Amino acid sequence: MDIVIFNLVSLNIVLSVLVRTLIIFFFAFLILRLMGKRQLTHLTYIDLLLIIALGSSVGDVMIYDESVVQMFSSIIAISVVGVFVKVLNELSSHSKRINDLVTGHASLIIENGQFLHKALAHEDISEEDVLGMLRQKGFLSVKEIKKAFLEADGELSVITKNMRMHKN
Repeated sequence: MDIVIFNLVSLNIVLSVLVRTLIIFFFAFLILRLMGKRQLTHLTYIDLLLIIALGSSVGDVMIYDESVVQMFSSIIAISVVGVFVKVLNELSSHSKRINDLVTGHASLIIENGQFLHKALAHEDISEEDVLGMLRQKGFLSVKEIKKAFLEADGELSVITKNMRMHKN
């Protein structure tokens, strides 16, 4: 027996959209985490997924005919994504472990003027990429750097040997 909600859509469709939305969200999150920090540049993984998911949910219903993409299905998907992101953000604010999983953490990639090659490989970023980021901050040599961190948002934070902090 198929239960119909508000004479609009069956419960099976609602559950199908709910499950498909969560599966795609988790899959996309995993793929983005595997891509690495330099793909983000100022966005957290959740911010980027929210943009993608909402863009797709809103865009499809605006472009396709009701027989292809039902408005109510799109509303359910948008609601699921919104609630899910809110719950993840709430959990992240109360748990360092969940926060690190969701937003990532800073990685030390230069110490005492030397690249940390294992960290660079882990972050999938080259020395040339980091040198370019350093030049944008006005540094000519890695030797000027006491510590440099690749932040969770893909930005480079630098502490010079004379203890000045540079983040922008």
